[in-house]
Amino acid sequence: MSTNVLNDAADQPTDPQVKAALGPAWEHFEVLRAATATCEHEWRHYGKKYGWKLKVHADDKVLFELTVADGWFLVSLALREKERLELKGDALQALASPEGFVKLEVRDAASCERALALVRFIMARRQPAAEQ
Repeated sequence: MSTNVLNDAADQPTDPQVKAALGPAWEHFEVLRAATATCEHEWRHYGKKYGWKLKVHADDKVLFELTVADGWFLVSLALREKERLELKGDALQALASPEGFVKLEVRDAASCERALALVRFIMARRQPAAEQ
């Protein structure tokens, strides 16, 4: 069963819907959204099983996907091999599977800070060439 609470394909998520679903976690959603304000945010529906996810990307480089659950949200991303090597020995490395997949539940300020640190790490490495 999916943790996603935004499943209706005909009903693209709005801020009021997301805020109602997240409750107190809304403030953490806002922090992450502000940190990625220079990126493109796109709601995409991935079918009945997976529902709506917020895809965050810089040009053609996907940074992460965000899934809205009941009172929290999930940040999912895949680290590239070079990024995994750069994280070696860093506390953020513990968040990733051996294959480099990360799924981080954001429920409180501490988990939001972990997600924010990881997103900033990814953004710094995947920014468009013209901005580097």
